[in-house]
Amino acid sequence: MQVLPASASPGATSNADLAPDPNWQRNLHVLWWTQLLAVSGMALILPMLPLIVRSYGISDVAQVQRWSGAIFSAPFLFAALMTPVWGWVADHTGRKLMVVRALFGLSIAIFLMGFAHSPKQLLVLRILQGVVSGFIPAAIGLVSSSAPRSQLGFALGTLSSSQAAGVVVGPLMGGVLADLIGFRHLFFVTAGIEVIAGFAVLRLVTEHRTRSAGPRNTVFANLRFAARGAIPIALLGLFLTQLSIVLVQPFFALFVESLGVDAKRLSSATGVLFGITGLMTLIAAPRWGRLSDRLGQRRALLMAFIGGSAVFLLQAFATNVPSLFVLRGLQGLFAAGMLPSLYATIASHTPDEQRGGIVALGASTTLLGGLVGPLLGGFLASHIGMRPVFVVSTGIFALNAMNALRLPGNPDHGDPVPRRSWELPTQ
Repeated sequence: MQVLPASASPGATSNADLAPDPNWQRNLHVLWWTQLLAVSGMALILPMLPLIVRSYGISDVAQVQRWSGAIFSAPFLFAALMTPVWGWVADHTGRKLMVVRALFGLSIAIFLMGFAHSPKQLLVLRILQGVVSGFIPAAIGLVSSSAPRSQLGFALGTLSSSQAAGVVVGPLMGGVLADLIGFRHLFFVTAGIEVIAGFAVLRLVTEHRTRSAGPRNTVFANLRFAARGAIPIALLGLFLTQLSIVLVQPFFALFVESLGVDAKRLSSATGVLFGITGLMTLIAAPRWGRLSDRLGQRRALLMAFIGGSAVFLLQAFATNVPSLFVLRGLQGLFAAGMLPSLYATIASHTPDEQRGGIVALGASTTLLGGLVGPLLGGFLASHIGMRPVFVVSTGIFALNAMNALRLPGNPDHGDPVPRRSWELPTQ
């Protein structure tokens, strides 16, 4: 890892002013594959959570929904609290180190889940998973700091596509393996995958770091910075996006079951329906990234949010698996343009020496959406039914589209030139 002194001039360490890291494409490729391993490992388990909870002897559907929502959400609260701290540490010790730390920490937490015998034990271990988290924001910070500004959307869209690929591979493998070897062994398989990913990053990724000549930023300084310019708009967008996407996840396997799927094929069918969303995201994410680089994040986000709201509304009226399969694919198509464009907005408005911390704040708001969404979804499903929850997601996407209208436009298409957050007046 090479550490270079930075210029003392204000803003000298911004991504726009530094030459691109010559290893940025190799790092992107390596992190793509390791993130694929990591996400697919975790995705082995997530679609099966309602069924895992039921395997502990809980038969009441409402209780299964509530426990599933709590267990799904458990890591997000503690990860939301810890991620800004890990992001600040990454800015001062290296983002590669944080990627490796998070992967090995996840492997330990998930391995222990294989020994849980009750929902309470699984809940505690999911909290531990949240405490040691931070892999994805560290990877985003590493890629965004090294990629050329003109290709930032493409780089983050490509990196995001590996998450989508993991969502394809993970549920497919998880559904099949759950039927073949049982739920408990899924945790051991996942832990092994995380270890492999950690060693891959340790061995293959290089980091070109810049040491700031000024005083070190603090977590609180990052919080103050994040209240300026376009960043709070993007942070709210991340929260609303994640909330609306995961709102239906705690009861999704039960929703599939309500369409008449046989119990023997339920795990596999659920995995396939999760997988098609990830497959379409995998295909579309780099293309959305290039579209974002060309048209600007605001236009790309408006297109994605409007399309996503329509697709979720149609899912509320799905009556069979084939129609739901098509709509889940369209959901992945539009979802591919959401989170990467929002993270690109944050990265492009943040100087390099703070990028790890500010991107981590973005990850925290995303995690908060992941916390609130399943809890709210499980509560709503148990009180008003599963189908109306899809309509709620539709409304949240519509709110997100209105929020995206507040973002800076693209000067190449006649919009006013946006000022970077660190260039705004301080008086």
